[in-house]
Formats: sequence, structure tokens, C-alpha cells
Amino acid sequence: MNLGKENETQEFKESLSQLDKGLKSLVAMLNRSGTGTVYFGVKDNGDVKGLVIGKNTLMDIRQKIADLIEPKIVCEIKDLIDEENNQYISVSATGSDTPYSYDGRYYVRSVSSDERVTNKLLRKMLASGDADLITQATSEIQELTFSGMCKELNQSGMHASDTPQFRKNYGLYNDAGKFNMMAYLLSDQNALIIKTMRFAGTDKTVVDERASYQNQSLLVTVRQVLDYFELRNASKKVSIKGTRKETALFDYSSFREAWINACVHNDWSETLPPSVYVYDDRIEIVSYGGLPYELSMEGFYTGRSVPVNEKLFRIFIACDFSEQSGHGIPEIVKNYGRDAFSFDDGMIIVTLPFSFEPDIVSIRKEKEKKRETLRLTDNQSKVLKHLMSHRYDHLQDVAVACDLSLGGVKKIVAKLQETELITRGGTKKNPEWIVK
Repeated sequence: MNLGKENETQEFKESLSQLDKGLKSLVAMLNRSGTGTVYFGVKDNGDVKGLVIGKNTLMDIRQKIADLIEPKIVCEIKDLIDEENNQYISVSATGSDTPYSYDGRYYVRSVSSDERVTNKLLRKMLASGDADLITQATSEIQELTFSGMCKELNQSGMHASDTPQFRKNYGLYNDAGKFNMMAYLLSDQNALIIKTMRFAGTDKTVVDERASYQNQSLLVTVRQVLDYFELRNASKKVSIKGTRKETALFDYSSFREAWINACVHNDWSETLPPSVYVYDDRIEIVSYGGLPYELSMEGFYTGRSVPVNEKLFRIFIACDFSEQSGHGIPEIVKNYGRDAFSFDDGMIIVTLPFSFEPDIVSIRKEKEKKRETLRLTDNQSKVLKHLMSHRYDHLQDVAVACDLSLGGVKKIVAKLQETELITRGGTKKNPEWIVK
């Protein structure tokens, strides 16, 4: 079987020992044409030679692509076989977020060879790149439906239905005519897990409650999380400067803005979803990717809008999740100050302190206090267990059975009665011990 000739979008490598060179060619083709395919197990003249494909071969290729190609790309890797039962591999990718690099170096395709990019050409490529990567990256799953997305749009009066024209109108295809990464996020098949977690305390040591959202449109998950926290935003009268005032646990409008921003501006190319963490004293909303390169810190705080995922942002606007005014960040700053934001290791964390201690925390602390009070010694446990099965024993009988002194048993029983673990009924001569 012959695959033709090498050209600006096609490269042949005889074996996987040439994996580095093959992936360098893939980057060069992306930088030249926005698409490319590298075949492994194929001679330079296009004849399929074949190679041995192990159990982890395709995964190893995918991992190397993830480790060494920047910006991140989504590849289609296929295990193929020709009519003579020769196995070979194709690695295909499409993208316009140029320039792409392999292991820190930039290349561009020239007919069938790969050339290092000059500084002058690199500057031009940087100026012409498409930063909206999720609209060009190909979804690994191509059988997608959008009932959840249509439902959210319909709730906003858009009258949407899942048709080919609908998919085209909302930019769910990339330049190659395939579903893009944005389509995957908005589809009913989106399996990326978004988590909300409550911890018992002020750190992540003990998980108290967790909820996971997956296998549904990102738009559906966004609304469900908003509904969840709106329902749990309790209020009570709190003394503020000598005046008792009805106060919410946290400012819901600030939470809404922080959560929607986390979802719409997240760097989805890394497939790391945003999360919400709830502690005893605060909520943290975490997203990934940091600030856009062209957005200054001052511009961020004052509400300058530079969408990381512009087309996704437009869909959020259509669903009434976002507005173009850029008032979200100033809203949070107004209510919580600039200290609500922290930027660390490519993450943006928004922290919303609670106005008072939540009831769930107060109840847990009270239970812990009671458990601490009721913590029994070995001898106390021994006496309690005996009385559970010997309700009518006199204390002298308990002392003998537990191998304790009568005076010691009297003190233990008094302590158990004080903590209301046991009560005494019956008469003085004929007691009855009731264990709670």
C-alpha cells in the first residue's frame, strides 16, 4: 500500500525511533498550514512498511505530545492496518493558535522539510495566531448532541433546536469541519468532572461533603452549581456597629460572578475544570490559566473585558449568564476588596469570607464538644457495657464483675449519670439501670 508523497501536510517515518522528528514535523505543519498528519511505519516513498504496536504505544505518543508541544493540541491518533496486514500509525492535528513549539523550538514546513523559524517570522506568527484555541482544537468525541445547551438557550428566549445549522451558527465546528473542544464542553457527552467540596475545618484535611457534575453540558452544570449555592446561602441577624441586621452568609451576586468567570475564562485546553471549595469560614472558587497576556492587573480589577474563550463567552451571554459590561470583577472588589483574588501557579482563586459561622459548622462543633465530654476511660466503658446487659445489678455486683473497687464503681456511675449516659430507676433495694 502506498500513501503518496510527503508534502506540506503529510510526513512519513519508518519507525517510532523517529517519534521526536515526526512530532517536530507535525508542529512545523501546524505552523505552516494549520493542519498536518504524520505516519509511522511508512517509508519515505509512501510505501507502508509496518511496525509493532504495543499495548501502551498510542498512550506513550499522546503523553509525549502533551509534554513537549506548546500550546497544547488535541491529536487524533489511529492504529491502522493495510491490505497486507501491516500495522502503522497516523497522528493528525488541526489548530490555529500559532506559533506551536516542540521541546521549546519553533519549526515551519517548507514543501516536505522542516525549517527552524527565524525571529522575524516568529513575530509574524505571534501576531496572527488564534488565541481562541478551544474553537480550533478537535474534540476527541465526534458523536455529540446538544439538548442541554438548547434547553438553556430556550430558557433565555432563543428558540434553539439541535440542527446542523444551529451547530454551525454557534461555532461548534472547527475549520476542518469537525466538532471542536468548545462543542465538547457544551455537549451532553461532556465527561469533564466539575466538583464542589465542603471541608470540615479551614483546610482540606477532612472532606465533609462532595458533589460531582459530569456527562452534561457545561451550561447545565453552571446553572446547577449556581442553584445549589443560592439555596444554601442562609441569612441571620448579625450585629453590625451596634445594630442587628439581617445578613446573608455570603454575597450571592459576587459568588455568581466569580463562578461564571471561572467557567467562561478557564483555560479549557488543559482539560482542568474549575472547582468550588467550601470551608468553615469561606468559599474558594478556583479556575486555571491565569490572566490573559494582554490584560494588566489594574485592567483586571477595573473590569476590562478580555475573554479567554471569546466564542464561549458569547454563548454565556446568550444564556444570560454573562454581560459585556465587565462589571463582575468590580462587583467582587466592591464587596470583598482586591484581597479576594489570588494568583498562583497559573490559577485564579476567588475567596469569599462568610459573614457569620454557618449553622452546619456550629452544629458540628457542638457535637464534637459533646463527644469530647463523653469520651470514656477503659473502666468507664467496662462499667457501662456491664450495665447494658445487667440492668438490675447492685453496685457491689458491678464491682465484682468488673474487678473494680466499690468506691471506684460509685464514682464511675456518678460520672455516667452526670453525662446522662445512664439513669437509675427502680428502688433503693432493687435498682434498674437505664442506658441511653
